Amino acid sequence: SYSNNLIFFFFFSTYPDQIVLAGGHIDSWDTGSQTGANDDGGGFISVFEAFRLLKENGYRPKRTMRFIAWSGEESGSEIDGAAQYAKTHAKELSKHVAAFESDLGSTKLLGFGHTGDGADIVKSILSQYLSIIGADYYSPNGFSADVEPLYNEGGVPIFNNYIQDTPDHEFYFRYHHTAGDSMTMMNPDDLDSNVVGIASFLYIIADLEQTVRTVV
Repeated sequence: SYSNNLIFFFFFSTYPDQIVLAGGHIDSWDTGSQTGANDDGGGFISVFEAFRLLKENGYRPKRTMRFIAWSGEESGSEIDGAAQYAKTHAKELSKHVAAFESDLGSTKLLGFGHTGDGADIVKSILSQYLSIIGADYYSPNGFSADVEPLYNEGGVPIFNNYIQDTPDHEFYFRYHHTAGDSMTMMNPDDLDSNVVGIASFLYIIADLEQTVRTVV
């Protein structure tokens, strides 16, 4: 069903009930099993790899980090994965300090979009830490399809990745939902830039004493 999201998470002792949610979705349902590398396979596998690297290298932030691969993003259904997650976890949305979705492509990471509380904190993180890898761009627009319900229904600060492309996303839409959206057009170094940037950014968000959203 559309509500069959893939989720895993790991708890930590300082603030185990506070959650940093991140992932992408399964897409390109209309063009065959070998497509969807940039939209959105690169998105959710980059987040998955970011989480794996943090876990396997012993990084333990103060808050719970939860990975999700949303389902049914383009179904137009009221029971798609995003709606079902927001409904199922409605009582704990006040404990979500951040929700990140990668769905703009996986070319070189330039920075992050953000909507919600904590803009000054986010800008500080980007300038102090993400500038090292050239990923310190900030946009006041963190909307993506799967995280939008969390902001609208629970006030969760939401984030997305900003990547190298033209203003009208010419590269992204050249391959979008075509047979050309396969691994042959993906750049390993660009994917790595997303993994490293996402891992760094989300870890800092999850580990701050005073993070982007105050949870009572």
